[in-house]
Amino acid sequence: MALIKTDKGGGLKKFLDFVASGFRTRNSRENVLAILISQISLSVQEVRAAKTRLEIRYNNLFRKAIEAKFFKKEGDRALIYANEAVQVKRMHKKIVFVEKLLEQVKLRLETIEDVSNISIPIMETAKMLSVAKDYVKDVMPSIALNIDSLISETRKVLSETVDVTEINTEGALEIDPAARELLERLDRVAAETTKNKLPEIPMDLLLPGQEKSLEVKIKESSIKLAAPPKIRVKRIKPHEIDQSVLEYALTHGGFIDVGDIAARLGVSRKEVMESLHRLREQNKIAY
Repeated sequence: MALIKTDKGGGLKKFLDFVASGFRTRNSRENVLAILISQISLSVQEVRAAKTRLEIRYNNLFRKAIEAKFFKKEGDRALIYANEAVQVKRMHKKIVFVEKLLEQVKLRLETIEDVSNISIPIMETAKMLSVAKDYVKDVMPSIALNIDSLISETRKVLSETVDVTEINTEGALEIDPAARELLERLDRVAAETTKNKLPEIPMDLLLPGQEKSLEVKIKESSIKLAAPPKIRVKRIKPHEIDQSVLEYALTHGGFIDVGDIAARLGVSRKEVMESLHRLREQNKIAY
């Protein structure tokens, strides 16, 4: 107690203030980092919602193209649907790329252990976000605008947590080899994801004048079908089965797996075979 009373210079108070200041700084950095991660999470959700809308749009265009070409004999309209679907597919690939990139950025920020020096990961984040913005701005301006707000937030985090004199501005906007390799890998992943998710439209069959029947090969799979309910909640009409069978053939290189189609549609193999016979009689397919 005597030591405290005779501490006229306030040395102990200064020391305690210094320690408290360190805790406040650490807490401040942790808070702003948590806010940034939260905002990136929201952006990921918005990107996924946009991706789902594109998938629904693509599938609708795909079905409309097939219906117009093979059932309504409207080749020009089918080509319009097909061309729009191609554009949607390109947009989908870009959206998937942005989704994967934002996930990587979020993971990088979540794994920061030392918040006392976050200038490097934050600058890396800003670089990656800039890439994402430039990649998608021509097809999805709303997503690009959202990413731009994230870039502004990263700059705000830097200004609030780092002394600008600590930042090495040389090469601040350059992408290092490791980051470039990551971007190339994500681009390949996005392309493969889109390819697997959205069926390819056979453009040669949709071009004007291409009226020949689609050559198909039928096979019976070993897929065991569940017994169809005695009373179906919704009866699938024959023309709906026909369209689904034709879509299947177009997206599987002309191969028809009767059991697989039946399982997907919830119908019997007999109904699928009847659909195949109808399509052949209408000169839509040949086998």
